[in-house]
Amino acid sequence: MDETLQAVRDSMIMGLGQLTDFFGFSPVMGHLYGALLMSPEPLSLDELEEIVGKSKASVSMNMRALERWGMVRVAWVKGDRRKFYEAEGDLWQVIKTVIESRERREVGVALEVLGANVRSLEEAAPGLDNGDRELAAYYLDRVNELQGFFRFAQTALEMLLAQSSPPRIDDIVATVDRGSRSE
Repeated sequence: MDETLQAVRDSMIMGLGQLTDFFGFSPVMGHLYGALLMSPEPLSLDELEEIVGKSKASVSMNMRALERWGMVRVAWVKGDRRKFYEAEGDLWQVIKTVIESRERREVGVALEVLGANVRSLEEAAPGLDNGDRELAAYYLDRVNELQGFFRFAQTALEMLLAQSSPPRIDDIVATVDRGSRSE
C-alpha cells in the first residue's frame, strides 16, 4: 500500500478510536470500525487483529459490541469459511442507533430519578422545620430546572430520531442565524 494511503488509513483508525473514547466507548471499537470503514473489502478477525494490533480476544469481544450497536455486520466471502465483517457506511444510521439505544435511555432514567426526587421533596416538605423547608424549596427549584433541561433534551432527541436523514448544515446555520437576529 502507498505510504500516503497507509498514513490516511492509520490516521482515520486512530481518530475514530479517539472519538469513540470521547463518547464513552472502547477506543478499540473505534479502531476496528475505522479499519472496516476504510476497507473496500470485508475483513476477517485475523486481518483486523493485525491492522489494529490487538489480541484476538479483544478484537472478537469488541466486534460483538460493534455488531450489537449496528455499526458492523457479518459479510460472507465465497470460498472462505472464516467470518468476515464490513462497516455500516451510513453514519446517520449509526448515530441514530446509538442515540436510540443509549442516549434516549439515559435521558429517560434521569427524568425518572428527578421525578422521584420531586415527589420525595413534596412529601417531606410538610413535616420539615422552617429552615429545612426553605432548603427543600431550594432543592425543588434546582431539580425542576434539571427536569426542564432533560425534557428539552428528550424532545430534541425525539425530533432528531424522527429525521430520515441528517439535518442539513445550511438549515442549522439558517436557524441559528434567525435566532441570533431576533435577540
